[in-house]
Amino acid sequence: MSANEFMTAYEEGTASLLEEVGLPVDHANTALQLLGAVESRYSRDLKLNLKAVLKSTHLDAKQTSLLALSVAANQKNGPLTSYFNGMASGNGATAEETAEAVACASLLAANNVLYRFRHFADKEKYNVLRPSLRMNIMMNPATGKHLFELMSLAVSAVNGCEQCVKSHEASLIALGATEEQVWDAIRIASVVASYDRVVH
Repeated sequence: MSANEFMTAYEEGTASLLEEVGLPVDHANTALQLLGAVESRYSRDLKLNLKAVLKSTHLDAKQTSLLALSVAANQKNGPLTSYFNGMASGNGATAEETAEAVACASLLAANNVLYRFRHFADKEKYNVLRPSLRMNIMMNPATGKHLFELMSLAVSAVNGCEQCVKSHEASLIALGATEEQVWDAIRIASVVASYDRVVH
């Protein structure tokens, strides 16, 4: 397919999905080609949704970009991880903080599997057995306990761990977070997860 043919296959809104996250308009995958083959109003909605959730009135720009980075890393999405890493750095995040956002996603992958199993099995014996996994990063996170808990909550929500979501939400409220901050973190997670389905 020539470059001209490729571009004619793309609806303008679909190409803008890529531009929104710093990717060239010829970045291709099957999902994007399917969206671009027709006049899709969804492409514009998705782009505008991402813009909207990253402009939280309850979280600052560094927090929103680190939250997005953690979810992108959880989704194993290279282009989005790279984009949100750059955004977080541009918003003042240190290398230690961006690394911690990725580490949080990795740690929560383990925790979400363990606690989902406990929930699904619903057997008291598994509730008393210890995970016996090292989780030192949770004790003194570089991002601070508040943001680390927000990232943990966002990743847990994406991964569908009910016990983890309830635990991290309760911890956040105890730390003084507002329900509006919690909700904005979940909104970011939901849109980054939806972006992941078409931009990867």
